[in-house]
Amino acid sequence: MSLRYQQQDCSLTLREGLAEYHRYLAGIGRKAMVDCEGSRLILEHDTTHVIFGMDTSLEQEAGLDTWVLFGCQYKWRYLRGYAQLPDIKALYLALISEKGWRLFPRLYWKCLGLKWRIVRRTRRMSKKWPFQFPEEWLDQPIVTLRESHGIRVLTASERATGDLLEWSGCY
Repeated sequence: MSLRYQQQDCSLTLREGLAEYHRYLAGIGRKAMVDCEGSRLILEHDTTHVIFGMDTSLEQEAGLDTWVLFGCQYKWRYLRGYAQLPDIKALYLALISEKGWRLFPRLYWKCLGLKWRIVRRTRRMSKKWPFQFPEEWLDQPIVTLRESHGIRVLTASERATGDLLEWSGCY
């Protein structure tokens, strides 16, 4: 499935890209997580899916980790807060319960090529994407934001890792 926000020259605004991402989640039967009052961690995470052009397959989630680690400006303490969110904890527990701990080394081994392509892309960025981005950027075109940071998303063939690992997505 190709999403408009995965195209390099996407003319959608970041807000429209997020709406497309949330429709995609609903279309595959996954619920969109919602931030608690006063928090933007979920919004900021979802935005990285859009700005870096990744979906939510396990493989692309593993790739997104690499985009965030090497292509974003962040504070570790702040990012750790994402892993502490109740929905994220529940998601990981369900994934481990369904697929076991062995999934993680298998997934990361499977995605080494993808991760390497992403690391090379992040090295060519003109500046890192701020994980905590300004609110007004939601109304900027994705293409403009990507150009200003030197972000080149991966094509569908560059994102491909073979047959996708399956899991129910229920938590």
